[in-house]
Parts: sequence; C-alpha cells; structure tokens
Amino acid sequence: MKPIQLLILVTVVALIAGCASVTPMELINARAAYQSASAGPAAQLVPADLHKAQMALDLAEKSFEKDSDSYKTKDLAYAAQRKAQLAVALSNIAADQAAKVKADADFQKKQTEVVKETKAELSAALAALAAKEEDRGTVITLSESVLFKSAQSSLMPSAKGKLDQVSAALAEVHGRNVIIEGHTDSQGSDDYNQGLSQRRADSVRNYLMQQGYSGGTMQALGMGEGSPIADNTSPEGRANNRRVEIIIQKNNASASK
Repeated sequence: MKPIQLLILVTVVALIAGCASVTPMELINARAAYQSASAGPAAQLVPADLHKAQMALDLAEKSFEKDSDSYKTKDLAYAAQRKAQLAVALSNIAADQAAKVKADADFQKKQTEVVKETKAELSAALAALAAKEEDRGTVITLSESVLFKSAQSSLMPSAKGKLDQVSAALAEVHGRNVIIEGHTDSQGSDDYNQGLSQRRADSVRNYLMQQGYSGGTMQALGMGEGSPIADNTSPEGRANNRRVEIIIQKNNASASK
C-alpha cells in the first residue's frame, strides 16, 4: 500500500473512532445503582420506588441514544441514579420497621406466655397452701402448730418448709403489699396475747423478708385474741384461733393498723 493511501486510511479510522459514542460516567453510575437496587430487597419491599428508578433510567438511555454527549443525558442519568439509591434507602427503612414489628410481636407473645405461666404457678402454690380469696386480698392461713411451739414465737425448723412455699407464692406476685397477722386464742391476758401475736407475726415477716421478697411493703400486725374464727370454749376452737394469716393485698394501697 502506498504511503498516501495508508495515511488516508489511518485518518478515516481516527475520524470514525472519534465519532464513536462514549458512555458518560453519570449513565454508568446510574446503571450500576439500579442493578444494585434491583438485586436487593427493594423489589419486594418498595417495588413502586424501584419502578420509578427503572423509568428514570429508561429515559436516560433513550436520551443517550439520541445524543450521547448531551447535558440532558447526564442530568437524566444522575436523576436515575438518585432514584435507585432512594429505593435502596427506603427498602432498608422498611426492613428495619418489619424487623421491629416482628420483635414487638415476639415480645408480646413471650409476655403473654410468661403471664400465663406465672398465674399457673401462683395458682399451684396457693392451692398447696389452702389459700382463699377475700375482699381484703388472698389470705394464706397457717396454724400455730405448723409454725411455733406452744407459747413461743421462734419458728420451728419444720415451719421453714411451709414458709418457703409461701415465699414461692409471693415471688409470683412481687410488688404487692403483704400484711402478716398474728392471732391467739383467749387463754391468758389481753396484753400477753397481744405481745405474743405481734412477736409471731414479726418472726414470719422476718423470715419471708430474708427470702428476698421485694417490690412491696410487708407489715406485721399482732391481732391478739380479738379476731377469733372459732369458739374459744373448746380445744379444737382454740387451736383454730391460734394462727398466722398472710394477706396478699389486691393493690399497693398502704396497709393501716
């Protein structure tokens, strides 16, 4: 090939190469942003926003076909990139919200299960103690023979097993106020019975407090012989009157003597 012909060929190739379309960086970024968005959770979580990004990219592509180096193409491509990025951001927010809703639902479900279990455990514990419901609250009655020797206020070793059951019941209703009442029969003087009933109530209170009851007040009251539940004229009646009553109040209203 002659030198002049070679020069002409090289010139033509250079002109063709110079006229070839060069994809602007804005459009390259927009394509990458949309590809990343469509590959993530945006398609499921925010499909409408992802569709807007796709439409914006289509406009940029059409503009590029008409005029590859126009400012309009670059502006449309930039807008398409931003819409794709927005779709990703919105999908992340939606995912976080869905996770929070699920976590809240799981927490509520767990709380419901805990409440049911607590009620069941409390019912079982109270049933073992022969508790009863009254207007003043749940009343657990323990006879003197279970807790003390005659005329004494120190707990017998065997009493602690029964009081441990009471402690377990109280653990299920922590935060409630509790009143512990000591009662005697009518044998002896009023002052003696009052003092003995107070010391016995104090002994029971101190033991339960040592087991870690918290959240509510626990008050010990000596009632003496003033609130009999049976006839004091018979041994059986007097035995029933010698008792300790543990009242779990229905609310946290302060107990009064």
